[in-house]
Amino acid sequence: MHFASTVEVAEFLLANGAEIDARDVDHESTPAQYMLRVAQKRHYPRDRQDVARYLVSRGCRTDILMAAALGDVDLVRRHLVADAECIRMSVSEEWFPKQDARAGGTIYIWMLGAHRTAHTVARDFGHEEVFRLLMDWTPEELKLTLACELGDKAVFHEFLSKHPDAPKTLSEADQRKLPNAAQNNNTRAVQLMLEAGWPTDTAGEMGATALHWAGFNGNAEMTRQILRFHPAVELKSREYEGTPLGWALYGSGNGWHRDTGDFVGTIRALLEAGATLPPHAEDLEPSEAVLEVLP
Repeated sequence: MHFASTVEVAEFLLANGAEIDARDVDHESTPAQYMLRVAQKRHYPRDRQDVARYLVSRGCRTDILMAAALGDVDLVRRHLVADAECIRMSVSEEWFPKQDARAGGTIYIWMLGAHRTAHTVARDFGHEEVFRLLMDWTPEELKLTLACELGDKAVFHEFLSKHPDAPKTLSEADQRKLPNAAQNNNTRAVQLMLEAGWPTDTAGEMGATALHWAGFNGNAEMTRQILRFHPAVELKSREYEGTPLGWALYGSGNGWHRDTGDFVGTIRALLEAGATLPPHAEDLEPSEAVLEVLP
């Protein structure tokens, strides 16, 4: 069922006993969750949202992220009425815990993006009616982080003018929005959060701070923005026990943006801020361009 490429194939499979909500071993996700976006065009030339909608009509398991991706206003509303707290759902292990520690995490990480909310998913897919409905249901304290994530300066400044002390009362989950935004390479969101007063050294996934992720992504602009707020440049992540400079060195040769990131600029900014070059830096497999600028 996960590989059904057309409604006709899905209909045939269901008629012959296929389980509509079967979960794969790798990502512990259902067929409909796999069908929201093309991740690898060599397998599917287009999104299979028509197949996902068919499975929804046949009663498959849904969630508010799926409903937002499909642009299904009625389904979004039904989820909100059933559980208003689902407005906070994000692509994270908090909401999609792994049953097997060896699994790769929900397929939404690849289909929608890590830490994405229903709001950002609706915007990503161009479903403005869904987005407006979600905003109508969004608690006031959540609107600030959403404005940051969306890079909406108007909403951001309007909210702060009405609630100037809001950043001082952020929950731990909201504080993690900063490293999450950096992990997603969202420079504008990081800048807005820092200006609003987000704690600079909050740890996110793998115990990495925003500065770790800026380094890993080779985002020199983001790195310089964070450094303006005097973060701890020698803080080590929980996993891999690396500093932001160590993450930048490794990312330059092995990271997601190794071919497009400005790792030379990022590493120079960290060194100028007082970061210490880790011993045996070459063991982190930095790129040739980075090796040439190391002291």
